[in-house]
Amino acid sequence: MNGSSDPPQSGKYLWHRDLLALIVVVASLLGVALLSALGIHKGGDAKDILTMVLPVIGTWVGTVLAFYFGKEQLEAANRTVESLARQLTSEEKLRSIKVTEKMIPRAEAFVVTAEPSDLKLLEALDNLDKQKKGNRLPIFTATGQPRYVIHRSTIDRFIAKKAAAGMSAEQLKALTMTDLLQDDEFGKNLQKTFAIVSKAGTLADAKKAMESLGWCQDVFVTEAGTSDESVLGWVTNGIIEQNSRV
Repeated sequence: MNGSSDPPQSGKYLWHRDLLALIVVVASLLGVALLSALGIHKGGDAKDILTMVLPVIGTWVGTVLAFYFGKEQLEAANRTVESLARQLTSEEKLRSIKVTEKMIPRAEAFVVTAEPSDLKLLEALDNLDKQKKGNRLPIFTATGQPRYVIHRSTIDRFIAKKAAAGMSAEQLKALTMTDLLQDDEFGKNLQKTFAIVSKAGTLADAKKAMESLGWCQDVFVTEAGTSDESVLGWVTNGIIEQNSRV
């Protein structure tokens, strides 16, 4: 969700506010002194004069200071309310959008259906580059059920690790998906790389399913929302983020 709150008051306006407060206080004191001196000079009772003048000046001073100094708190409260409103509106927006409206249809995604033991990693990345379909590699069964989503960065780091360990270029070319899954460092993070929702779900449902798995950035759409069905479409975290903006 994007949203930015208004910037705080600049030093220029804070300086003006302080100056205003000083002027109001000094003017009030001078007013009290002047009226008191004038009343005494004309023979009036100083106590009676102050009794009449002080409440008027005090009310005026309080009103002016409350207006200017209370305005900052009001602006801060308004910014908070606007921020909450944006969040609520973002969630409402996601709940109003069906996953089928924004998903990447199965036919438009670059998907690999080879068995993990037959899927050579460098060859898969090369094909992904040729298709210009992004940096994620969905792996399905031959009948279209989801297995994994491997991000290019994961494969790159795995290849780099093996190269640093002394593997030759030919050995690196021979590395398969099975090697990646069996690696102690990488394999455990690939077991829950995607969530699933039904085609009747919304982007809010997809977001919730994604967040329930911790590190997950992909959601597949199936007929009833189960993993034993063929995939109809694909929703990424980027799609959810883009459609949550208000």
